[in-house]
Amino acid sequence: MKRTKYYDKDIYKKDKLIKTIFVILITFLIGMYVGVAINYLELQEKDSKIREQYVEIDSLKETIHQYELEELKNEVK
Repeated sequence: MKRTKYYDKDIYKKDKLIKTIFVILITFLIGMYVGVAINYLELQEKDSKIREQYVEIDSLKETIHQYELEELKNEVK
């Protein structure tokens, strides 16, 4: 016995609309995930650069302090 398929235009349009919405939603979610991941990695990179610069600044402050002490010693002599 052969089954007869009936096609309804309204059901076909709704089905097509739902599939389109799912494709758009999945694409959006994938794009958002990639964007958040890239942003997180960039923030980690910037954080490590800032820490390196803090170490460098502390080193420069210590060097300046040593030069100032040497100048004071030279003035006292």
